[in-house]
Order: sequence, then structure tokens, then C-alpha cells
Amino acid sequence: MKQLSTQSISLLITLFVGLFWQCQDMTPLESPEVALSADKNEVNQRLSTECAFRYTIANSYAGLDNNSQREAIRAGFATWQRVSRNLSFIEFATPERAALFVRFVSPTEMQAKPVMSSVGLLRSSITVTSALRQESNGTVTILLDNTYNWDTNALTRAIAYHAGLVLGVATSSDANSLMWPMLQKQVATPSKADSMAINRLYVSPCATYLPISLTVGGPVTKTIKFDKQGTVLIKASGQMTVGEYVGLSSPEGREVGLFGFKLTAYNIVPNMFHAALMYKINDEANWHYCGPLCSFSTAGNQSINLTLNINDKDLTDDVGGYDVAVDYK
Repeated sequence: MKQLSTQSISLLITLFVGLFWQCQDMTPLESPEVALSADKNEVNQRLSTECAFRYTIANSYAGLDNNSQREAIRAGFATWQRVSRNLSFIEFATPERAALFVRFVSPTEMQAKPVMSSVGLLRSSITVTSALRQESNGTVTILLDNTYNWDTNALTRAIAYHAGLVLGVATSSDANSLMWPMLQKQVATPSKADSMAINRLYVSPCATYLPISLTVGGPVTKTIKFDKQGTVLIKASGQMTVGEYVGLSSPEGREVGLFGFKLTAYNIVPNMFHAALMYKINDEANWHYCGPLCSFSTAGNQSINLTLNINDKDLTDDVGGYDVAVDYK
């Protein structure tokens, strides 16, 4: 085998050194990768005992119409609610009652940690579209880059990812997971691992904040947490069918059935109209009449069990229920 001369070797070394420095002077091509966030959870672990998260949308993004972006944000939170019945995200119009904020901000305000590209020989930082910030007053803000070209799917993905962080779900390396921190065109759909993780973290029924809306055609119990003290109103409307010999009833109930038929024997509370809406608090012994409108005081309680029912011993031949809304006065 013919050996290279010293002159040839020197020429090759000079050539390689020149190519190396030329590569260093070239500006790397922008990476096609985009990161949802640089924030991560290393393990599945609940960060608080909270399970009903009060959020507000603090401002809007100029690149989408207001309704579309708000629905996309709500959809991001709703992805987790569909997986677990033991947690809820409740939107509030008044920021004073919120503990979680969604806000579009400039990239400089985000102060996101750099994320390096996972592809290519020359590693470069990539675009980070959102971040999570813990505020000094204990609230949390999801920060969204207001210069990024958001579409509704990307917005839903960003909210779902950061909501997962708030819930304590670990970041994933699976591109099909809500907790994968990179942004592609994937739809915000929980993976099997997402479902298992959230249901291991949230195993007990969750208390909720006011307001709540529900249909009552029989006993329904809700655990309600109060974020302020005052008076609680219960408003009821609509009609339901109450047995073959009674017909339609509204929330105030019926004194008699068809053809003046006496109904007292069919009542849970004898001296209350049949099928009237009624309530009790914390499993107390006696029912209180509610009808179409009633109220009670929070009385310094931080939470209560509110049970709603209709005054009817036999629900088997009843159809439908009353529309009930519970909120502060």
C-alpha cells in the first residue's frame, strides 16, 4: 500500500480545518421542532389536595377570534375532566375567585428555559411556546407566547399539557400523550398512560365550587366548597312527570293528584306538597322545603354536603327532573 507523503497529509489537515471553521461560521437552519414548554414533572405526584380548579382567561390572542380561542382553552381543561370524574376545572369571569390564570404574554415575560433540538448535528435552541409560572400570592399562571402563530388545536394542546403539570402528572416521552412536551399536529387526546396516571392521583370524589347546575328527579348529593361566605341561593324550574295519578309537577309540588286524589301517603314529608323540591345539609335529620327558590347561609362552613330531592316515596314511575342552579346570592 502506497503511503501518503508528509506534504499530502499536511494538505488534508489544512482542508479539514478549513471546512470545520467554515461550518462554525454558518448560521444553523432553524429547527422545525417546537416545544410546548420547558417545564416538566419528573414523577406522578399531586402537588396539592385541591381537585376543583378555578380558572379565568385573563386576556385574548389577536390571531384568533375570541370565541374560538376561548373554546380551545376550555377544551384543553376538559380533556382531563373526561378522563377522571374526580376533578374539575371551573371557569370564573371574575379573577378574584380564580386560582389559575391563562394569559397571553410577550416571550420576554415568559422567561422560558431554553430547549435544545433533538435532531441534527448542530444542536440549537428551539421555539418554546408556553410556560407555567407560580405567583407570589399562591396562584398559578399558564403563559402563552403572544407572538406565536397559534391555531385552536395547538392552543388546546398547550393548555392540556400545563393543566397536566398543575394536576401533578409526569411529563412523557410518548408523542401520543397529553404530557409530551413537544408541539406537533397531534390532537389533544389522552393516552392510556394519561388515563391511568390521573386516576391513580385522583381517587376520591371531588368537592366543587359554586355555581353548579344539575337535574334533580331524585336524591342528589354534592360536596360544595365555599371560597367566600354569605348566602347561597337554590333556583329551580321546569316540570317532571310524577306518577300515573299525578301528572306534571313543577318545583313547588302538587297538593292533590288527578281528580283531587290525596297524595299525603306518598310523601316523604307529609305536610309538604307532593314532589316539591327539598334539601338538607350535611345529612341532617329533617328536609327543608325549597320549591322554585330557597336560600341558606354558609354559616362559617368551608364546605358542606348539599342533598337535593323531591318529596316522593316512590320514584319508579317518575320521569324527568327539575333544572336546578345553585350559586351565591
